[in-house]
Amino acid sequence: MKTKIKLLLLVISALLIFGNISLFPAPYNPSRTKTYEQIDLSADDSISAVDVFEQVWQILNANYPYFEQRGIDWQAMYKVYRPKISPGTSSDELYQTLCSMLEHFNDGHINLETGEKRFCSYTVTNNKMVDFSWKLVRDKYLNRAFKASPDSLFYYGWLTPELAYMRIRRFPNKEILERYIDTIISEIAGAESLIIDVRGNPGGNGFGVAALGSRFADTKRLYSKNMNRIDQEKNYTSPTYHYVEPLGPVQYRRPVILLQNRYSESGSDLFALALRVLPNAISIGEHTGGCFATYYPEKLINGWTLTMPFSYVVDQNDFCWEGMGIPPNIRKANTKEDIEAGNDKVLEFAIDLYKAGGNTRKEADGSLNDLRISLVDKFVEMSAEKDIQSAVALFKKLQKDNPDGVYFSVQEYGLAINNLNRSKKIEELLALLELGQNDFPDNINSLYYLAKIYENVKEQPEKAKLIYEKIAGLKPTFPWEEPLVAEAKRALTEMK
Repeated sequence: MKTKIKLLLLVISALLIFGNISLFPAPYNPSRTKTYEQIDLSADDSISAVDVFEQVWQILNANYPYFEQRGIDWQAMYKVYRPKISPGTSSDELYQTLCSMLEHFNDGHINLETGEKRFCSYTVTNNKMVDFSWKLVRDKYLNRAFKASPDSLFYYGWLTPELAYMRIRRFPNKEILERYIDTIISEIAGAESLIIDVRGNPGGNGFGVAALGSRFADTKRLYSKNMNRIDQEKNYTSPTYHYVEPLGPVQYRRPVILLQNRYSESGSDLFALALRVLPNAISIGEHTGGCFATYYPEKLINGWTLTMPFSYVVDQNDFCWEGMGIPPNIRKANTKEDIEAGNDKVLEFAIDLYKAGGNTRKEADGSLNDLRISLVDKFVEMSAEKDIQSAVALFKKLQKDNPDGVYFSVQEYGLAINNLNRSKKIEELLALLELGQNDFPDNINSLYYLAKIYENVKEQPEKAKLIYEKIAGLKPTFPWEEPLVAEAKRALTEMK
């Protein structure tokens, strides 16, 4: 039995790499998009540029949730750019045409990679950042006296004996962050105010964002919701609710000043959204990058890779900031000349504001509304504190008795399955997978893991066979689902 469990864990761990950002992004919907078979690039037959163009257009047409917010008439883009492509179009010409079309999005989560070249749709990313210099902050304002987290993603120190500074280069995942963040918070807990700098931060892990923001929270507050797009009609999964709430042994609740700029993207967008609901935090700088969505990579038939968003993100009041970015409470920007002259005027203004005692805010509208309970979190907590049976019973009771006060998130579902698998908690994993079948009945990933447990651990081949048959009848939506469907078909052949 131990050997079978070990084998199962290795299989699942290997397959998890296909779930790059969100392991369980959306239930399958057969109307979603056309499926393209990967062409053998070593074959003599050339790949048509027309087919590649059509694939790119169709993928975005089926997945992208922000056409309206970005001001994109996708049908019009087809009419403009499709005539520029013919079977004789060269790879270079195709690349340039696709880049020209994708540039209209101005979205940092849309990227085209050939293996030799990479294009990012967000125009700011393609330019060198000239309004912020860590070296300047480090040498002049911190006097080279600072500390770093073990992963070198956080730098922190003192600007004055009373004013602390924290630079976040990128947001790690929650598990990594929690290894050191409470130590950092404890070291700066005596500061009268804290400046957090995310200028130039390109993003990172969304769950890490929430975990960090919660170290500054006074109470549980809603700051965003996101839903995955699942079909051509732009229907969405039920939302994942994102909260900041007091976490860790110490929370820093004194005044916080966030420094942000146009290079503060993705996870930094979300972090700005999170701090925006805290009454002790304000922001200085410029609008953030405005790229909030979860995204994933799709392999094109010519070997190139296209990454694109597929989730729709709103704030606690259901307003979508995509494409605009989070505005600062106080606008202040550096010029290239300021930085070259050795002056970070944004940071200097933040210091002056702290000294003047001017960083006060009112209660954030809507942040105390819709404070739901995560069923996934409750299941994990109860199974750890008591037992699996109690966790299952609590899950079902909450879902039945308080449907408007709970939520079952497909993203949190995937993350929990990943963690349970990694921790070798097979019985908990099985229980959660079985609970998820009612809400996510066509999720290829969870179906596959469930079948593997029935087959290799529980030794119930008939149950496994039924699930494999279901998987074999589903059409993959995402790249990481394709090998799972193929594996299910292979397993059925061996079971005959």
